[in-house]
Amino acid sequence: MSGHIRDDIVVSRNDDHDRYELRVGGELAGTAEYEDAPDAVALTHTVVREEFRHRGYSSMLVKFAAEDIIASGRRIKPYCSYAASYLGKHRELSHHVSWPQQAR
Repeated sequence: MSGHIRDDIVVSRNDDHDRYELRVGGELAGTAEYEDAPDAVALTHTVVREEFRHRGYSSMLVKFAAEDIIASGRRIKPYCSYAASYLGKHRELSHHVSWPQQAR
């Protein structure tokens, strides 16, 4: 799955590297790593390169990942602190989330 956020921003799932990628003008700006399971996808780490920070790219990555996981019929397990924070703020996604280690 891939999608254009704007003409110069593309987010895609890279199954070979188990990560979602955000590219700006063709350059890799950030990634959201994941681990697949039959019934869920664990989001394990989100990082945006320093020169691309503070532009909302982390949110774009996690939003795209969440929509992709939901479309696959699986649940989201946010082990990444950023993904957990994003999903906690977007309660409309809460029925698709399995919170690891603690009840929310």
